[in-house]
Amino acid sequence: MKRPNPTFLQKAPKIQSSRRKRTLSIVLITLGVTLVLMFFRKVSYDGLTYAELFPDLVGAAQRETTTYEEYRRPVHTTTESTTTETTTETTTFLAPSFAPTTEATTEAPSTKVQNNSPDPILENPSYTFKKASWHQTATYQKRAVMLENLREKVKAVDKEQQYMRICFEFVSLKYGDSIGYQNLDPVLPSGAYAIPIEIVWYNQLKEGKQDLAGVATYVRGSTGAYSASYIGQNFKYGKQFFHRNCLNYAVTKNDSIALNFVIDSMGGMEKVIPEINKISHYVGYDDKILYGDYRSRRYRAGGRTSCYDMAEYLRYLYNGYINTPDVYQRLINDMYYSELTSPIKGSFAQDTPILHVQGRNYNMGAYMECAIVDCEEPIALVIYVETAYEENAYAVMQQLGRYAAEFVRGCYM
Repeated sequence: MKRPNPTFLQKAPKIQSSRRKRTLSIVLITLGVTLVLMFFRKVSYDGLTYAELFPDLVGAAQRETTTYEEYRRPVHTTTESTTTETTTETTTFLAPSFAPTTEATTEAPSTKVQNNSPDPILENPSYTFKKASWHQTATYQKRAVMLENLREKVKAVDKEQQYMRICFEFVSLKYGDSIGYQNLDPVLPSGAYAIPIEIVWYNQLKEGKQDLAGVATYVRGSTGAYSASYIGQNFKYGKQFFHRNCLNYAVTKNDSIALNFVIDSMGGMEKVIPEINKISHYVGYDDKILYGDYRSRRYRAGGRTSCYDMAEYLRYLYNGYINTPDVYQRLINDMYYSELTSPIKGSFAQDTPILHVQGRNYNMGAYMECAIVDCEEPIALVIYVETAYEENAYAVMQQLGRYAAEFVRGCYM
């Protein structure tokens, strides 16, 4: 029998140990590479998810980190809680834009020579509310029942619609009674938030802190959504605008750049929000709210308000105009002469004046109309719809507007 090679016997344990180390190293390296690839894939996926949930927030300038508790309605609300399936949370607040866009902000393509001086201030004829000539025939008891029926009709529409979120507020500016449905839930106002912002601006004008002939300049880096801006689409950098024209564009054209010029003239939103909160702030615009959207996705975000708050701004504006018309006449005029088509206008009699402001955020599927309707009695109507399709949102707005019109009409038949 051949005896083993003693040299091999001495080297065998070392060879075996070396092979084990090499195999272990290969396994560890492979595992490490796999974990790194999984990490980057997860980060990329989270980024896409964040962009989907927060398209109105991506790319904004302000960042701060704070933890807030989940938003809860008070016990006195008549709204119902919404069940959710998925939860996406973030504690990073980015200042939202006032109008939606999926396009990069670029200079207007016009090649014509531009006069950079501010265009003249041109005012429309002043709008005045109709004299109260209608006599209510419904008793207060019947009116209260009809008002509750209005809420039930809104609720029924919401229950019938899948993948849609509806919030609603009706206020009689004559009698003061109101009804709401999910009116305290957080909503994305977008350009409709021009109402409280401009109320504050005109209050400062009354105090001598603002100037209608003040000038804003459209420069590279001006905040706002180019695709949702009359200024961005029609002027090149260097163009100047009187503050009065910016106020007009923000309401009549839903111009986000013009609205940001108005905000800048007051020192930024951090100076404006406290003044707005003095009027109403059930859902504060600078609060980070955890809530569910129409897809039952939950997330934190600032730049929200409620239909209740928006109706209170309309009530404040109407009462302020009645008492001191000179202060708010220009804002009332701009709402009346708005160039945007009102979804609810067809719900009322053909000659019914609609003074309105709209908010539209296509990325978030959020649509809002805030209107003062000068019908049998002046009313404030705030309708908010979240859904994937704009035409569906406007169809529901028109339906809810019709219910409001039927209520008012029923009180005077």
